[in-house]
Amino acid sequence: MSHAPHLHAPHLHAPHLRVSGPAGDIAVADHGGDGPDVVLCHGANRTLLDWERLRPHLTGMRLVSYDLRGHGRSDPPADEDYSWAAHLADLDAVTETLALDNPRVIGHSLGGMIALCHGQRRPDCPGVVDLDGLGGGRPELYPGLDAEVVAERRAQQLAAHSAALAPDVIDAGQAELAVERARQAAAVYGLDAALEEAGARRSLQRLEDGRYRRKPAGSAQAALMAPLEDWDTFTAVREAACPTLLVQGGRTPPLDRLPAPFRELSEALVAGVRNGLEALREDGPPGLRIARVQEAGHMLHLQAPAEVGRLVREFLLP
Repeated sequence: MSHAPHLHAPHLHAPHLRVSGPAGDIAVADHGGDGPDVVLCHGANRTLLDWERLRPHLTGMRLVSYDLRGHGRSDPPADEDYSWAAHLADLDAVTETLALDNPRVIGHSLGGMIALCHGQRRPDCPGVVDLDGLGGGRPELYPGLDAEVVAERRAQQLAAHSAALAPDVIDAGQAELAVERARQAAAVYGLDAALEEAGARRSLQRLEDGRYRRKPAGSAQAALMAPLEDWDTFTAVREAACPTLLVQGGRTPPLDRLPAPFRELSEALVAGVRNGLEALREDGPPGLRIARVQEAGHMLHLQAPAEVGRLVREFLLP
């Protein structure tokens, strides 16, 4: 593999920009469009290509997407700062450089949590959308497990995930294997194989010696996940002062193949999320809407883009 080819698709016709951020350059795609400004924030270990299936269903908006710091073609922070404040500073850099007018923010998973953090600090924001960013590290999100067990198993889970992304720098053969694994995962989860391949290639930075650096690297996973240790979505929603839409994927993730300790941890989180959503439905803040997309799982914006697009348009463009 001599290079990481671009995905040949209409989205590449959008202006691709380099915005100067506090931790380095941020890769931005300005997709244009008529209507209010909207910024799209993808999830952890993904790229801005994640929005390609949803974008055609977000009509009536001017859309801007970007690779989060250390992801895709954005520079990694030298100090491994992946805090909420750091992500928000990047969002501000994109907003200011492109002169966006108090944009609405849509995010998936980690990006959805960034959107909620934006809603906490900007009560004048017209609206934020969190697509299945419903996790966190607080023990109360894991009913039936005590805090020490939660902390231990989360640490083990993170270590296993980091090891799966090691080493940080790989040769051309290993890079092709990483791309092939992305295609295989697409088949398992009902995703577009070509788009998943393009995202995997975008996450490989070619070095001068012909090798490739993973982005984000396995060694960066602990720093990337650190903000979740004292986080839960439901507290953030209650503290957000602007209109908020939570959209949950209706399919429970397949857990039967996980090792028993990780399966128990994940089952507890599923129950904790259910409890948190039920509590919000009973006494959530004004301006909150909660929706569920039955036919999709965590990657709901890729699995059911038309339905997700409808929900988002109805919320952001009343």
